Amino acid sequence: MALMIKISDIAAELELSRVTVSAILNDRYQKLGISEKTAQRVLAQSETMGYVPNRNALSMRTGRSLTIGMLSSSISEGWGAKILVGALRAIQPTQYSLRVETVHGAEEERGALKRLLESRIEGLYCCNINPAAETDEFFKLATERYGVAVASTNCSFSFPHARIESDNSNAVMNLMEHLVELGHNQIAHIGGDRSSEVSRERGEAFLRCVEYFNLKPDECPVLFSDWELDNARTAARQLLELSEPPTAIFCANDTIAACVLQVANDLNIMVPDELTVVGMTNERLSQLTIPSLTTVGIPGEVIGNAGMVALIELIESKREIATHEITRYPCTPVFRDSSAAARPL
Repeated sequence: MALMIKISDIAAELELSRVTVSAILNDRYQKLGISEKTAQRVLAQSETMGYVPNRNALSMRTGRSLTIGMLSSSISEGWGAKILVGALRAIQPTQYSLRVETVHGAEEERGALKRLLESRIEGLYCCNINPAAETDEFFKLATERYGVAVASTNCSFSFPHARIESDNSNAVMNLMEHLVELGHNQIAHIGGDRSSEVSRERGEAFLRCVEYFNLKPDECPVLFSDWELDNARTAARQLLELSEPPTAIFCANDTIAACVLQVANDLNIMVPDELTVVGMTNERLSQLTIPSLTTVGIPGEVIGNAGMVALIELIESKREIATHEITRYPCTPVFRDSSAAARPL
C-alpha cells in the first residue's frame, strides 16, 4: 500500500526546510520573504509526487473545521441540481469542503441542521427551505449560537442572512408582456403553494402585472397546486371547464405547465391554437412536451456559485448581517411553441 506523501517528503526531496515547504503549500510564502522561484519548485515537486493536503491536520492546526453545510429540498429537481453544481464549482478552488444534506419537511430539516452543527460547520447554504415559524426560530437560534454564517436561495427565513435569488419579478413581467402582446387579456395563474418564497414572489408579480397591464382581476384567477401533479391537473381542469375559460395559463414552473398540457389534451383543447400555456424555470421537460413550452430560464449554476462565494466571504470577514441582503440574477425568456396569438372571442 502506497504511503501518503507528507510535507516532510517534499522538503527532503528538494533539500528545503519543512517550514519553507509548508509556507508555500499554504500560500504564506510571500509574507515570509520566500522567492517565487522557490515557490514554483515546491509546487511543481508537490504535483509530481502527488501530494494531497491533509485537511484534518489543517483543521487541528487552525482550530477551524473548514466545512460548509448545505441543506436542499430540491437536489432531485433540475434547477436544484444546478444550484448544487454552481456551489460545488465555487468551493472547489478554496480550502473548504462541502457537506450536503437533502431534506423534506420540518423533522428532516431540524435533524440535518443538528448533524451539520455537530460537525462544526462554519457556514450554511440553504436551498428551497421554507420552514414554519417554530423551525425558522430553531434555525435562527442554532446558527447564532454557533456563529454560523448563512446564505440562501428560494428560502423564507425571517432572520437576517445573505439571499441570492433569481429575479422572479422581472421574469414574470417578461412573460406577461409576451402574453399581452399576443392579445391575451384573460390570463389565469396556477401557482405553487401559499408559503414558499418562490411561489409567493411569482404570484405577487403576476398580480402586479394584472394591474400594470389593466387586465380585469376577475378574468385573471389565481389557483394553487401545492407543487403536486394531481393538484395542478385539478386546477387546470377547473379553469378550462369554466363557461369562459382563460385564453392563456401562466404556470409557476414547467412541471405545472406540463400538467396543463395534459389536461388540455384530455379536453381536446388545441395548444397553442385555442390555449396558450407558459411555464417557468426552463427544465429539460419543457423541450420534450408537445408542444414545447414557452418558459423562462433560471440561471441556477450562476446563482449557486454566487451564493457559495457570498457565504465564504461572510465566513472569512466574520461580518454580521443586520438586514436581508438580496442579490438577484436576471432570467432569460425562452419562446417556444406553446404560446401564440389569442383566439378570437
